[in-house]
Amino acid sequence: MSVVGFDIGNESCIVAVARQRGIDVVLNEESKRETPAVVCFGDKQRFIGTAGAASSTMNPKNSISQIKRLLGRRFDDPELQRDIGSFPFRVSEGPDGFPLVHARYLGEERVFTPTQLLAMVLSNLKGIAEGNLNSAVYDCCIGIPAYFTDLQRRAVVDAATIAGLRPLSLFHETTATALAYGIYKTDLPEHDQLNVAFIDVGHASMQVSIVGYKKGQLNMLSHAYDRSLGGRDFDEVLFKHFAEKFKDEYKIDVYQNARACIRLRVACEKLKKVLSANPEAPLNIECLMDEKDVRGFIKRDEFEQISASVLERVKGPLEKALAEAGLTTENVHSVEVVGSGSRVPAIIKIITEFFGKEPRRTMNASECVARGCALQCAILSPTFKVREFQVKDGFPFSIAFSWKADSENTECQQSFVFPKGCPVPCVNDLTFYKSSTFAVDVMNVSVGDLQMAQKISTYTIGPFQSSKSEKAKLKVKACLNIYGIVCVESAVMLEEDVEVPVSTMNETLKDATKMDTDDAPSDPACVTDENLQDSKCAADAADGAAENGVPDSEERSAPMDTDPKLGPLRKIVKKVDVPISELVYGALGAKGLEKAVENEFEMALQDRVMEETKEKKNAVEAYVYDMRNKLYDKYNDFVVSEDKEALIAKLQEVEDWLYEDGEDETKGVYMAKLEELEKIGYPIEMRYKEWQERGSAIDQLVHCIKSFREAALSNSQAFDHIDMPDKQKVIDGCSDTEIWLVEKMQQQDALPKHADPVLVISDIKKAAESLDRLCKPIMTKPKPAPKPQTPPPTEAPTTPEPQTPEHQQPNGASEAGEATSEGGAGAEEDQEPTAEEMDTDNPDGSAEPSA
Repeated sequence: MSVVGFDIGNESCIVAVARQRGIDVVLNEESKRETPAVVCFGDKQRFIGTAGAASSTMNPKNSISQIKRLLGRRFDDPELQRDIGSFPFRVSEGPDGFPLVHARYLGEERVFTPTQLLAMVLSNLKGIAEGNLNSAVYDCCIGIPAYFTDLQRRAVVDAATIAGLRPLSLFHETTATALAYGIYKTDLPEHDQLNVAFIDVGHASMQVSIVGYKKGQLNMLSHAYDRSLGGRDFDEVLFKHFAEKFKDEYKIDVYQNARACIRLRVACEKLKKVLSANPEAPLNIECLMDEKDVRGFIKRDEFEQISASVLERVKGPLEKALAEAGLTTENVHSVEVVGSGSRVPAIIKIITEFFGKEPRRTMNASECVARGCALQCAILSPTFKVREFQVKDGFPFSIAFSWKADSENTECQQSFVFPKGCPVPCVNDLTFYKSSTFAVDVMNVSVGDLQMAQKISTYTIGPFQSSKSEKAKLKVKACLNIYGIVCVESAVMLEEDVEVPVSTMNETLKDATKMDTDDAPSDPACVTDENLQDSKCAADAADGAAENGVPDSEERSAPMDTDPKLGPLRKIVKKVDVPISELVYGALGAKGLEKAVENEFEMALQDRVMEETKEKKNAVEAYVYDMRNKLYDKYNDFVVSEDKEALIAKLQEVEDWLYEDGEDETKGVYMAKLEELEKIGYPIEMRYKEWQERGSAIDQLVHCIKSFREAALSNSQAFDHIDMPDKQKVIDGCSDTEIWLVEKMQQQDALPKHADPVLVISDIKKAAESLDRLCKPIMTKPKPAPKPQTPPPTEAPTTPEPQTPEHQQPNGASEAGEATSEGGAGAEEDQEPTAEEMDTDNPDGSAEPSA
């Protein structure tokens, strides 16, 4: 199971992975920690990431960047319209009112949605992670800005699905930063709260959050942001400044040339970085436009003056975050700044003056979000055991539901179902009284005013038919899932006072209990009052019993009646599922998502084919240069002059073809060219290789012959058990092999190097293997096992005669040794004493009788 965190920035992306030793940032194919969020479309393939950034200068109209700014926004959004003005590529309005990006791909004009483009970026990041982990990557955690709307969150999830990823969570970037900061802190207070302000100034947006820390937990107190304030705004200020200056001095208008605009913006971004560390900086660009070299110069004070309108907006999110948290600057214990745009000295000065304390840079300004996402993925994954740390994040918007009453003259009814700050995920139950199919609109409220709300989706609930003439009671379950996406999960119609036989009562009660358990909210603390008070959508106070886990059927049971046919009857609450249809505005439907997955697979396949084609073309080119050099060097003696000249001419022909007609050929053509050259050059390479390795192969065979021969002629006891005929076979085999080798060596020595060898390495190895098969079984034959010795026959023991004390045997003598035949007293005199019977104190070794 993969544990990966993705930080998808407006300008660049970072991938972090969790390992047993901690969190690592993954390097891309250029060994860089940051990967540009750029997709460049070519005539044959796509270039994504670092390759896309390298191609963007030469192909600006087909190089798509700042994809994050396009995601989930309507085309007529004022912020989007301002962004489109600076894009070198074409953006148009789609039939649904959302933007479409135009690019020329595979020789034709193609249209892509921002979701598809984000999926391409994620596919590239996924490949980087897989290359580092050497395994497939599916599970991940993706960082998103806290201000992302429901539609933008859906777009991120759809893009991940298209890229073959399975997000465990969409994690707010500010919360990821706070987690990466706090989880390693070992000195957090247990009772008092440590308040830390995090200020993230990125490439295109500014986010501020205030977090309260206690030991083992963080509590997100407030979110604030400016969606269009970032480092690129300072780049744009410098761009406009020098564009006007060059128009006056050099009479060139960079706005008329897309490539000149890109080059000037890149130069202004570098200039801004220089000004962050120096009081002044120069600007020099060669051949910017109309073959004119341009020069410029600016001081930091002048830069801050022309950026005053941008700097004035920095204070707004700071004030809003502090107000929502209910704190004063004295209650904020420390301030942390992150993000690439936070390096501008003027921004740090404003933050310092606002909080009255110097901001700190404890974390890596660019990598903290990716690290926090990887940590969150590790917390959610069963693969890793992470230090206990509770994250209490709040949803940054309010979600309201709106529906029409049954009477046409009555205005729409509205209610805040998920208020701002509620936990994620969250579940709410709503009760409606309706007589027919009705629709519920889901709206995203960012400023607390329903008039300014943005409609997210519409859910049509029905049809349903009540068994009674009165309005049906429906219980609707609304869910805010782990991605912060709102959906209506289910709708159930409740029919009360339904009579059923007592015989089936137990089974009915079980089903009702099961339904109530399924309907119960996963987080009771976040459930609001489900009874929406209005004239056409009244509440039933008794529904609280079902909310608390008591089955409706049990709560509503009534005294039993009797039916002559069915027996005793009891009244219960019957539940019937009601169908729901969903319409999400601007999101990909199921069919659209499936088609996008297919398109991405086809484009990825095309990219892979083109990469393989490039590899084969490079292989042909490398073979031409390598073989030509070797023919004049190490291969010179192994080819006759006529063949050498012919091969050099052939190599020159292929080289000319590569840069002319063969510049743009298929993979198969390059493979055929390479095989044609290798067929000509192989004999030369083979002769050189044989000459180079022949000596070591001969030495190995000679050593084999010598070893077996010496073993067969040896007088060592280790080979005494081998019969002489077998030893003679070994000696003869060694002699035959030696004679063959000597003859072949003599023939080979007589040949020039450019002739085909008669003694090849393969034949030498075969001779060695043949000799080994002959000699090894003989010389490694095991010794025969020794024959078992037959034990001497044993005699039946005889009862010894009692002896007087004067005739006792010496100490240590055994009874068996004393048993003799009748009258055989001489046997004892002839028997030599054993070592055990010897008394070490007796020098003559005689046995000494015991006392």
